[in-house]
Amino acid sequence: MTLMEQQANARSYYLNILREDLSQRQRVNPSYSIRAYARDLEMNSSTLSQILSGKRTLPLKNSKTVAAKLNLNPQESTLFIESINRSCLSIDDIKISPLDQRFMLDESYFKVIAEWEHYAVLDLYDLHDFRNDTDYMAKKLKITQERLEVVLQNLMTSGLLIRTAGEYIKAHQDIRTTEDKKGEALNAAHLEELELAKSKLQGVDKELRDFSSSTFALDPEKLTEAKIIIREFRQKMTALLKNGKKEEVYMLAIQFFPLTGEETKKH
Repeated sequence: MTLMEQQANARSYYLNILREDLSQRQRVNPSYSIRAYARDLEMNSSTLSQILSGKRTLPLKNSKTVAAKLNLNPQESTLFIESINRSCLSIDDIKISPLDQRFMLDESYFKVIAEWEHYAVLDLYDLHDFRNDTDYMAKKLKITQERLEVVLQNLMTSGLLIRTAGEYIKAHQDIRTTEDKKGEALNAAHLEELELAKSKLQGVDKELRDFSSSTFALDPEKLTEAKIIIREFRQKMTALLKNGKKEEVYMLAIQFFPLTGEETKKH
């Protein structure tokens, strides 16, 4: 089976489950209608009819309710919901737009690169309810006013914020470091991200976060390709989530590292 066929099967899984379930119900009760099925699934009958005919996708908002109504086991429920997700959105459909990017190349910007609050402050500017005052910023990020003042000063020193007419203005749409750049600042940033993730694992409801991992054997010759795909994924996630009514600031961190082999030297 080709990769395209596998992806098609994964997307149609939920539809096959629905059609099979309806078939079994009608086998027991020949007069059982789509209207009755929609009632039992707590859905609109015309919507369900279009879904079963392949004319539309099951809405994501209905996925968990329908999965529960079908009495699926945990594995089936997970596959059912993932199938709906894949049908509603393909990563290949997301377009990456050119951004005004400022590259952080100098280790003198250690604080900006290494400490999460700096990037978070810059991303606050994209929220729909953003207010350009320090009280709002500190409360939104749950940091003290004293800490915020230090962060704002670092951002102005690095040229990422400017102060005019009593307000802090974002100077660049996006900033980044070069890929695979060696340096203490990036190492410190990654260590802080891991610690931050650990705190969120216990402190944030699972409906508002996602922690997952995969373990597999691989050909080291494909590492470069793998890292390219990871970077494209990050860019597409950013493009996807920059649209809509932005209410919160999130961090996406991906870990990809060897579990076997010789010890690598530290940088």
